[in-house]
Amino acid sequence: MSAKDIVIGITGTGSLVGQAIIKSIKNSIFKDKVELIGVDYFTETVGSFWCNKNYILPDLLKDELIHEWLNKIIDIITENKIQILFIGVDFELIHFAIFKEKIEQKTSCRIVVSRKEVIEIADDKYLTFKFLKKNKLNFPETFIYDYSKNIEIEYPCIIKPRIGFRSRGVYKINSEQELKEKGKKIKNPIVQELIGNENSEYTCGVVYLEKFIGSIVLKRKLKEGNTSIAEYEKNTPQIIYDYVKEIAEKLKPFGACNFQLRMDKNGIPKLFEINARHSGTTYIRSLFGFNEVELIIGSFLNIKTPSPKLKAGKVVRFFDEFYTPNR
Repeated sequence: MSAKDIVIGITGTGSLVGQAIIKSIKNSIFKDKVELIGVDYFTETVGSFWCNKNYILPDLLKDELIHEWLNKIIDIITENKIQILFIGVDFELIHFAIFKEKIEQKTSCRIVVSRKEVIEIADDKYLTFKFLKKNKLNFPETFIYDYSKNIEIEYPCIIKPRIGFRSRGVYKINSEQELKEKGKKIKNPIVQELIGNENSEYTCGVVYLEKFIGSIVLKRKLKEGNTSIAEYEKNTPQIIYDYVKEIAEKLKPFGACNFQLRMDKNGIPKLFEINARHSGTTYIRSLFGFNEVELIIGSFLNIKTPSPKLKAGKVVRFFDEFYTPNR
């Protein structure tokens, strides 16, 4: 295999997720064989300097530009002969799911995105609860909040937006009065059983490509809604791995999927959030030996990749700076 004969596209070179995907590729067996094509909605994103090329897309958040956006994506893939496209921006997922078949037919590029139904279950925390309950999987008791009705739930509990991210608008509630006060401030709130504590929280990475490929479970600590410290322990309870695998086999995502859960007081894992995509901890998982991006590239291109060899330890996230000379 000659150098640079694999062309990979990454959206969101300005996002933590897009950058995590790029860094994972550079930490893989493909690092010297890949040409990286980045796309974003802003210039001079740090990830753009890590790619061979970077393109600017029309604003997808403007409905009148959706077809212009789609045509631009197809043009970029065609011009660069991109073989695999990874998605690094949350709001793009549903659009790539809708247009996946059309893009792949026109370009032969593999789009790493789950089905629309999977993304909808992941994006809506009440639908996540209903999915778990329907499939007889452990779940935290969850209610749509109605100010006019009393909820039979044990305090403390959690109130949060039905659709939200990075722990924004998530509150620990200690009384019915506090519940009513916070409920007024949150758009489409749900009330959820409080599971365990911050010392029993895990972020779990899964790769599923028409079948379960593998997973890693990391204990984590949060800062401003993002994982700040992740730890892999070889004595992580097997019950979590079994639970994560069962969820993946029922959900059937495509590519990488991130599950966030806590252990309850009885040692039972209960999932409270799904990210049907790569997450900001994608690169962190590669540092522990589980490189989900490498596994996906190898699978799509029929190239054998080493079996993950997980190593115990801790990863601490920190800010960094990047210098580049004037172009």
